[in-house]
Amino acid sequence: MIEMVSNPLTARTAQCFSSKTRDRILKTSLVLFNAGSFQTVTTAMIAQQADVLEGTLWYHFPSKKDMLAAHIALLQSLFEKENTRAHSVDPATVVDGIFQSYDVIWDFRYILRDDFSVALQSEPGALLSAQAVNQFLDQWTAGRVLHSNQCGILTLPAESIESTAELILLIGRYWLDFSSKKYPNSGQAELRKRGLTHIFNVLEPHLEEEAKNLVLELLDR
Repeated sequence: MIEMVSNPLTARTAQCFSSKTRDRILKTSLVLFNAGSFQTVTTAMIAQQADVLEGTLWYHFPSKKDMLAAHIALLQSLFEKENTRAHSVDPATVVDGIFQSYDVIWDFRYILRDDFSVALQSEPGALLSAQAVNQFLDQWTAGRVLHSNQCGILTLPAESIESTAELILLIGRYWLDFSSKKYPNSGQAELRKRGLTHIFNVLEPHLEEEAKNLVLELLDR
């Protein structure tokens, strides 16, 4: 059985789930998929951890792909809320939005981390949905780097924007998979902070001074 760590989700994501049976199953499956993987976590494990009968779980979610679909919908909803001011040129707004968006990504990290090609090989629609979310978040990352550069938060030469975005994606995706393996006894908040710190170290030489101070302030919270 996968151990349920304390505070496995940020407060913003955790409050999306009520105590109702469906939400309890959905939250439990999200935590277990993050801690293990979509392929290895079984419906029996989810039902046991959520304290429901497996038949009750199937009533709400006939298969794991239905849980994945619900997680994707919630991820998209939360991400949209955190990016309502995405076009702002105010450094504080931009930096805070990126931090909040990173928290959402972290809470749903299995969707970006796991390889669904085997688990969903007989479910092409579900596989395409997972791939589409991954593609969107890749494009979002590149867009945030470009926007930050255009409004003066970053001072990257034009020819370095694409490669910098790719480096951030490489760090971010690797960290989602690597972090808990390297630091199994670390809390989720600490691991999120480490990931953000690695990204900041890449951007730090190119950050405008005000933005740099804002990032350091948020990392110290």
